[in-house]
Amino acid sequence: MSTVSFILVHLMMWLIVFFMSLPFGVEVSNKPKQGNAISAPIKTHLKFKFFLSFIIAFIPSLFTYWIVSEGLLKYFLTNI
Repeated sequence: MSTVSFILVHLMMWLIVFFMSLPFGVEVSNKPKQGNAISAPIKTHLKFKFFLSFIIAFIPSLFTYWIVSEGLLKYFLTNI
């Protein structure tokens, strides 16, 4: 697996983890301001979620890199 392939795999894994983390830790105001939606969050913690999901996505990216570099996927597909 080349470096570009690893970066693309990591980007896809990061997007999945990032979108999964978006609903966690969101606080909704009991008294929303005039003109805001009732479900508008007070604080979304996007910076924290951005960096944490980047780090968490690194683990499945390394696992995918290991599977491809060892040829385990080819071995599995030829033995079906």
